[in-house]
Amino acid sequence: MVTQVSSKTSPLPTASTAVGQRPVGAPGTIRQSSAVADVASSARNNVFPEAAIISRQPLRYNVQLNQQLTAVQQADSYLAQTESKLMQLRHASSNGADSRKVSSELKQHLEGRSELSGGTVDRQFALRLQQSSKVNFSLSGLDKLVENPQGETLVFSLGGDKRELAAVTLPKQDNPRQVLRQMNLGLGRLGIHAQQGKDGQTSFSVDEQRWGRVSQYLSVRGEGQNFPADAFTMLTPKAESSQEDVLQQVSQDRKQVSSTTLNQVMDNIVKQRSRLNQHQGRAASRIDDLAPPMSAAQAQTTSQALGDILANSGESYESFSRALSAQGNVRLATVKNLLS
Repeated sequence: MVTQVSSKTSPLPTASTAVGQRPVGAPGTIRQSSAVADVASSARNNVFPEAAIISRQPLRYNVQLNQQLTAVQQADSYLAQTESKLMQLRHASSNGADSRKVSSELKQHLEGRSELSGGTVDRQFALRLQQSSKVNFSLSGLDKLVENPQGETLVFSLGGDKRELAAVTLPKQDNPRQVLRQMNLGLGRLGIHAQQGKDGQTSFSVDEQRWGRVSQYLSVRGEGQNFPADAFTMLTPKAESSQEDVLQQVSQDRKQVSSTTLNQVMDNIVKQRSRLNQHQGRAASRIDDLAPPMSAAQAQTTSQALGDILANSGESYESFSRALSAQGNVRLATVKNLLS
């Protein structure tokens, strides 16, 4: 998808970029583009704008809103397709029909998750709209060092397209939190983060884009205590089981699909799509700020209606005047943020 963003960014994710703002060197009067009018119209009708509308020229979204619209669309599209394929697979399985074609299509769909969803859906089919997808994994041999560091210096090597090195000096006696801090100072250079769960188990995480290298080319050299000092020892990271792994196994083996398994995955997808509806609602309200200003006739009608209200109100005009004056001293962005 091709999207155009404004050169100005906002610290808060609001549609603060003016639609009718005059660019440098432009004539004094600028007519609002039909594309913006279409987007504003769809927002007023509570319809999330389609990709074709978002990609038209010229649009004046700020960067944050533009990214949010794209991410929500990609995530919703992928989850909707996944849900549809799972329903087809469940239908074929319940009727005893040949599910090889459906399983093959599901397998290809799962393998292309990162690209099809733009990285907005992780291995658990959870949303990652503003964060990169992570892979949680365990490293046999390293988890025990958190509880018993023994003062060893470890050198980690990450191979693949290029070789990266990182050193970690573990204290002899220290609490697990300090050991984790030292490990993350070194492993963080390789994009790996260590954490300890409530059960005391140590686990690691890495961006999904780097998981391929970490799973195959991660090695360590020690000082002869926990790891040999004369050569690097290959590590065997083991990724945690995910809903995607379960479906991959089903699609490859073409076994009878467990209704319980499919129901769990589909319930999760429904939950995530419900969250997407909330994101769509917030984005639509921000897009509504891009609606064209009132025409002269609308402004006159509104002023007459306001005058009638003031004339028939028991409150004094002076009270309304003070209230309006106070609101006039508040920045527009502040009011928008409070209302949103």
